[in-house]
Amino acid sequence: MKKTLFIFSCVFTILLTIISGQSTARELPKPQTIALYFYADWCPNCQNLTPKYEKIRTQALLDRKSILFVKLDLTDKPRIHQSILLAQGLGLGAYIQQQGSATGYVAFLDANTKEEKFRITSADSIEIIQNNLQNLP
Repeated sequence: MKKTLFIFSCVFTILLTIISGQSTARELPKPQTIALYFYADWCPNCQNLTPKYEKIRTQALLDRKSILFVKLDLTDKPRIHQSILLAQGLGLGAYIQQQGSATGYVAFLDANTKEEKFRITSADSIEIIQNNLQNLP
């Protein structure tokens, strides 16, 4: 009896939600910035940049920055293909084409306009990188 009552209660709640037009799902936040890491296994600058990238990515997550971090792997043709599909899905196809096959940097883009705000490379100190990130929402 309790099981039947529980099931009825769940079904009733779902139907009431559907009928009233209210959604039980919360609105998901949208990023204000997209950080694109142009990476390849064979790239020495990438090997030097990766620890800095991981550090700032972790810090941005802890600070709840509104940044979507995306690693575009340009190591070989299958990974390049997947990275292009991902970039196109984010509306960044034209930007990716402009960049060519260069690797070893992270470009920070405005998520709405798709314009580049700044980029970081392995030559940048962690202090310079963190200063740039402080200005982001």
